Amino acid sequence: MDRAVAKAVRERKCLVTGEVLPSERMIRFVLGPENVIVPDLAARLPGRGCWLKADRKLLDRAVDKKLFVRFGHKAMDRPGQVQVPDGLADQVEQLMRKRCLEHLALCNRAGQLVGGFEKVRSRLENGKSHVVVMASDVAAGSRDKLCRGIENIRVIDIFTREELSRAMGLENAVHLAVLPGGMSEGFLRETDRYLSWLGNPEDQ
Repeated sequence: MDRAVAKAVRERKCLVTGEVLPSERMIRFVLGPENVIVPDLAARLPGRGCWLKADRKLLDRAVDKKLFVRFGHKAMDRPGQVQVPDGLADQVEQLMRKRCLEHLALCNRAGQLVGGFEKVRSRLENGKSHVVVMASDVAAGSRDKLCRGIENIRVIDIFTREELSRAMGLENAVHLAVLPGGMSEGFLRETDRYLSWLGNPEDQ
């Protein structure tokens, strides 16, 4: 990695494991109004925050060991009771999934997505794309047919046809080729973090 780029990468310490990792692989939490722990996926909310490696099991451990409560007490400017919402892990997962799809929609607006089986296949064959987003509920064998004879293709298949169609503003989005660009890089970062959260850092 270029030294200037490496210097620009922010690193944070995980509340549970103590690991120091790039912030893009982590989730920030802050003490919100009424002393409630709030997930801050964009890392932009004001106030002191704590960081957690993107892993659902680690969040469960943080809750069980009352690590959020300890953090909250340190972050308070006045005495009070720290509240960890019920279902915090489910809330984080829903927000992460939504954020991935929002970034996918931004890719589409920026012209960094191509849809349709034949168009996607063409981009893969000519090397203009190496990443495919495919509906998780696509017909069996569709993945093999699309990528047959082409090496080093990454397939992301964790979103449903309905979710992809909504993000694309289409009736039936099933196969999408991700083209190079800033927006697509953002989508892939968010997707990598979400996959890590799911305990599946590499696509199957």
